[in-house]
Amino acid sequence: MKYIRKVRRYFNRPEKPVFSYSELKTLGIPEKYAKVLIYNMVKRKEIYRVRKGWYTFHSDPLVFIFTLPPNTAYYGLGFAAHLYKAWDQVPNPEILTYVAPRKIRSGTYFFLNTPIIVRRISKKMFFGYKLLMYNRWYIPVSSPEKTLIDMVYYDYPFLDEILPSLTEIINFNDLRKMLPDNSSLERKVKICLKKYNLIL
Repeated sequence: MKYIRKVRRYFNRPEKPVFSYSELKTLGIPEKYAKVLIYNMVKRKEIYRVRKGWYTFHSDPLVFIFTLPPNTAYYGLGFAAHLYKAWDQVPNPEILTYVAPRKIRSGTYFFLNTPIIVRRISKKMFFGYKLLMYNRWYIPVSSPEKTLIDMVYYDYPFLDEILPSLTEIINFNDLRKMLPDNSSLERKVKICLKKYNLIL
């Protein structure tokens, strides 16, 4: 019982959205007992398995991003637009990260019956996100300007549906600063905005 009390005390806290199996070693829990402990806690739904080696006490799919190293990932694309209330649809959460495939494979993961899509983004394109308060945590989310850039970059299928509302909250000065001069990406963004008589 002393070990389970330790797990609850150290990991069932608002500031600790997830914990890894390897962290149990820091509590001095023997490996054989740790496996049984985690198995039983998951079985009675006291904790949830987020992905291999990662667990949480919190029944919120968005804690998934905290299984990745800090400052290496953010929520983006349609899900970011939804968080900014620029899209009425509630899309699956999409995470853009430059640590794929080293730390996590790209693809779709299922956590709490929610598909979570992980996409690889180059380190060069990894910028323009901020922390938004969501429930109990600050989660990294692409800014409205970077959300547009990423949608164009990934040829997001719902861009035309989202763009009218998204442009209402975009700071065009910030958007210009984010785009490389005379790049193909800049040209694509300009063409996209021109459809709505917007000049960058």
